[in-house]
Amino acid sequence: MLKPKTLNFSIVWPALCAGQTILMLWLSLMPVDSIPPVGLGWDKLNHAAAIAVVTFLAFLTFKSRRWAARAAFLYGISLGVLIEVFQAIFTTTRSAEWGDLLADLIGAGSVWCLISVIKRKRERS
Repeated sequence: MLKPKTLNFSIVWPALCAGQTILMLWLSLMPVDSIPPVGLGWDKLNHAAAIAVVTFLAFLTFKSRRWAARAAFLYGISLGVLIEVFQAIFTTTRSAEWGDLLADLIGAGSVWCLISVIKRKRERS
């Protein structure tokens, strides 16, 4: 009997993380008037949500490592900083904002906290 092929998640998570990273960089460097309306309607919430998603995907990429949660958090924050720096340097219609960086920190931090809570619950069980 033939077995169905299983998805190799060791390849899927890094690919999704890279794709999300590229999409975020592309959208953050496009002129404001050419971006289609996407997201949740509030700029800071969009930042927090996008960084949370990429942080979680980074965690899934590194999950077999003991330091996965910290690496994912640092990846999310680094991407947020990179986006703000790129907006300040390479665009004329976008600007770097401390509020955006704070929203990015909240998005990455919320994922880190969620992962930590889940890990503690699993350790107690």
